[in-house]
Amino acid sequence: MQDPEKLKKSWEFRRAYQKGNKYWNRYFVIYVLRNHFNRLRLGITVSKKVGKSVQRNRVKRLIRESFRELRTQVEVGYDIVVVGRTPACRLACQETQNALAQLFQKAAIFNGSRQRGGNWNEN
Repeated sequence: MQDPEKLKKSWEFRRAYQKGNKYWNRYFVIYVLRNHFNRLRLGITVSKKVGKSVQRNRVKRLIRESFRELRTQVEVGYDIVVVGRTPACRLACQETQNALAQLFQKAAIFNGSRQRGGNWNEN
């Protein structure tokens, strides 16, 4: 299975920030915007406030890996921008996946059935 398309252009991120629905928890903020493609597209931002490059890159890797695990459960046709917050530096991989799953559930972009186990209501 290939990786989801990435949001790369600054105008794509701006459009998601301005027109998308916003959901957040302690670790992440997500912006969800329906797109006109039959694809799921992901954008990741982690501010310098989160830490130095090592911490920021670790958070981005955790988000990418968690999204890779969850993407089969997420409806296609959305642009999703995930913004990492400072407490995300201390998360393990499974905790990251649970935090993102909780936000995707809040945003109502999961397919009807849950295919994997796990507690979505942690944190």
